[in-house]
Amino acid sequence: MTEKNFFDFQLEYTFADNAMARLDRQLALLLSTREGSMPLDREFGIKMDFLDRPPEVAKSLYTAEVTKKVAMFIPSVRVREVQWTRGEDGKQIKKVVITNA
Repeated sequence: MTEKNFFDFQLEYTFADNAMARLDRQLALLLSTREGSMPLDREFGIKMDFLDRPPEVAKSLYTAEVTKKVAMFIPSVRVREVQWTRGEDGKQIKKVVITNA
């Protein structure tokens, strides 16, 4: 998994309300920010320490990190699961499935 591929993710929601656009922006910002790069909140974002790991290890570490950070920074939702598919060029495509907390 490379850093370039890391920012390719898809979000899926299991609920609908009028705050969806705000939630979409919050999740997109959290999941596309490298931990340590946000001024005044160095814990915000996702650790990238799994990028050079074997694919199955990287998937597991990414899933754990996303689950932890979503619960920490967006307490109104939880990660239900992260689904993985392989793209045409062989890269891994992540789909983060979110549900109400």
